Amino acid sequence: MITFLLVQLGGGQEESYRLHKFKTWTFGDVRKVHVVGGFLFLAKEDGVKILNLVTLSDSVKGVKLPEYVTGERPVDILYSKGSMYVAFNTRTSPEIDVVDFKTGELKTSLTVGGNIINLAMGSKYLFVLTSIGMEIFDVSNPSEPKDAGSIPFSGFTGTSMKVAFPYIYVSAGKDGLIIFKVEGGQIKKVYQYQPPDGSPVIDAEPYGNYVYLACAKGGIKVIDISRSGNQLVGEVKTESPVFELRRYRKILLALFGSKGVKLYSIARPMAPMLSAYYTNGQYLYDAGAYKKYLVLAYGPAGIITFKSPVLK
Repeated sequence: MITFLLVQLGGGQEESYRLHKFKTWTFGDVRKVHVVGGFLFLAKEDGVKILNLVTLSDSVKGVKLPEYVTGERPVDILYSKGSMYVAFNTRTSPEIDVVDFKTGELKTSLTVGGNIINLAMGSKYLFVLTSIGMEIFDVSNPSEPKDAGSIPFSGFTGTSMKVAFPYIYVSAGKDGLIIFKVEGGQIKKVYQYQPPDGSPVIDAEPYGNYVYLACAKGGIKVIDISRSGNQLVGEVKTESPVFELRRYRKILLALFGSKGVKLYSIARPMAPMLSAYYTNGQYLYDAGAYKKYLVLAYGPAGIITFKSPVLK
């Protein structure tokens, strides 16, 4: 295994990697962003706002984009095939609103058991990670979603979920990474990995046979799930723990909270290399990328956008 140690130099060589702000905008207290094509979905304290990613305006070619105002803060938001899926924990029971993208009108609401942690889409299915397990809905017809099953978790709680259909990657803290597979109308547990050093797995990001693990003790571990022997094939050590991982093509975004974001090239999957970073002392809640644009959500401090040749 090759270990790559990256440290904060505070200047000098690392300064050449620093991203420089393109624009700063304030749209309320934004803690979740979702980038799809040229659209930016913002989960605010009172609902969802949709913007043109390039201009951050609320219209495209003179046509105003919809806004879904509920007076409640969504915990997560997804867009797929003309529908928005907006998750809330603030109601009597956790719910997911299915909203028409063109009109901003509510189509239907889905009720789940346990607080919602996050949403993911794969094939025709909406996957919902909750505090007690996973629930799945067939959203072939978004206006009439169908219950497609559930998996109660026993002995562990998921902290995040990613889907690369037919596989579902659940980060489970001290229980490591657990992978499920959708096959033959059933969902089965097919894999579990726990880091040798016992570090809890907070988030994971799949890339082919490789999975990048954000670990609570600091750093990113790279595992190859196709290997039969030692599956830990690489590691990036960091001074601060990584809270979340996002992948855009061959760039891995690592979110460090108040320590900002680092972008790693994964052109060589086993050896992530620092390509760019940004920090301003504020707490970073979420990030998204599309083409050359990077969007960072700093809650009440605003949205910051960047243009970077790193994002191609």
